[in-house]
Amino acid sequence: MTDMPELASMVFSGRPRAQLLDMVPKFRWVHAIDLGDGAETPGVWGKGNPSITEALADIDWRNKKVLDVGCWDGMYSFYAEARGAFPVYATDLITQRDFSGQPTFQLAHAIRNSRILYYPNVSVYNVEVLGIRDFDVVIFSGVYYHLKDPVRALTALRRVMKEGAIIIVEGAVLEDVGCFAKFYYKDHFCGDKSNWWVPTVNCLRQWVECSFLRIVREYERWGHMENQRHTLAARAVVQNDPLYSKVPEELEEYHV
Repeated sequence: MTDMPELASMVFSGRPRAQLLDMVPKFRWVHAIDLGDGAETPGVWGKGNPSITEALADIDWRNKKVLDVGCWDGMYSFYAEARGAFPVYATDLITQRDFSGQPTFQLAHAIRNSRILYYPNVSVYNVEVLGIRDFDVVIFSGVYYHLKDPVRALTALRRVMKEGAIIIVEGAVLEDVGCFAKFYYKDHFCGDKSNWWVPTVNCLRQWVECSFLRIVREYERWGHMENQRHTLAARAVVQNDPLYSKVPEELEEYHV
């Protein structure tokens, strides 16, 4: 794995801020990131889901160890760092992402003189390779519906969170009543081939809760037409879960 300081030093090291800012329009940005002194990246998604902003604002970031999964350009990573989080780990799996050859995170990192550690080749299923098992905050936004196995991903994230840690989960949901998820392979959700599972809100809650994560707050639904988004915050717990017959071995240590 290559961390962010090494990558940034190879591409942007030593360049003056003005020169770095001139490079911003040359790349395709999805996030609108504050670069300081009134400069901002031209993110096609803008600030995104306002419910995520509300969820992030509920967190005291000072001296928190943070993991941002599927960080893309890094808007949430930089948000956390700007509010006192340290260290911040930002992961992505750029081989599975659009615009994978564009060093947007690296450029924003250099302009902001950031200390975030960036790992662009880490799958959420394999996040334990970071060697960290006591994250205080995990940001899991815009990812689970791109996965063939979202419950496995939540298990992997619980295993790197300390007891009491907070995870923000955000993503596409169905408006249907009930507890189920639809699988999109031949028919593409919102016309995007990278989408696999989209759950109802009830199903998303149960995915989270069966992973030894207790939901503490849910936020207002946001979105348009078919693409409805749900945001929730959950806390990592150690507890007796009577709903399990046998707890999966990856989660046994959290069952008492």
